[in-house]
Amino acid sequence: MKVKKVKDFMNTQIVSIKRATPIGEIARIFLTHGFDFLPVVDEENHLLGVITKKDILAPFIPEYFELLDSVDFISDFGSLESSVTETLEHLLVAEDIMIKDPITIDEEASLFKAIALISHHKVRHLPVVRQGKIVGIVSRTDILRAIFEDK
Repeated sequence: MKVKKVKDFMNTQIVSIKRATPIGEIARIFLTHGFDFLPVVDEENHLLGVITKKDILAPFIPEYFELLDSVDFISDFGSLESSVTETLEHLLVAEDIMIKDPITIDEEASLFKAIALISHHKVRHLPVVRQGKIVGIVSRTDILRAIFEDK
């Protein structure tokens, strides 16, 4: 059996954003395209970071909420609900919320290396790189297709 390489099953239809892309535009891209993951690149397509839907939602919740066992007792979020969304939309850009130095995989890596990285790092997607430039994305779904659709 031939060893499958990431380049054989990765998704090469990449929508990427620049570090100065405003958070509102990032949200619109997520909503329009149905993505869960966006790479952040420079002008030469070098990978700088990644943003997930989880990352885009994080700034809307105060950091001290992580210290609480539950937020069920809060019935009124007051000023958080009325002003934060509009304020953050104008203040935050991709560089502010992106995960810097994301886990990546080389396009020549094996299918099982992709499985191991996704499992070990508890991520849903891996940017696929060639010499630091993004050339694709591999997801859990891509891996399942690579394993089971040939059978």
